[in-house]
Amino acid sequence: MKNRLLSIIGLCVLVFALTGCLGPRPVLQGYTTMPPAPNSDKPYSIDATITNAGPGSGQVEVVVSLTNEQNGETIAQDTRDFDLAKDETQHIVFNIDLPLSARSLDPSQIKVNIDAHYPIE
Repeated sequence: MKNRLLSIIGLCVLVFALTGCLGPRPVLQGYTTMPPAPNSDKPYSIDATITNAGPGSGQVEVVVSLTNEQNGETIAQDTRDFDLAKDETQHIVFNIDLPLSARSLDPSQIKVNIDAHYPIE
């Protein structure tokens, strides 16, 4: 009897711990880019739409990386942390300054990578 009671209590604690730790599940719904003209000092703008498809709310992280398609090198990167409530959708705007070495690239040679995740590492 005592073992059964301990098993039930242990199971209840486990279920409570698991449901208490379930946070958001950020999903990238889409994004738009507004690259600067070649040789411009204006930033590369990205508007990412992130939706919470998870059962809870919490802080999520979105990382945007710009990569040179020709050689695979990362040109620039930016990270944002924000709170995402259950069933919420947010637009996150990134304005990333390109280094001088990448300003002459044609916008079609710049690949945009977006990663949204929880928990924040």
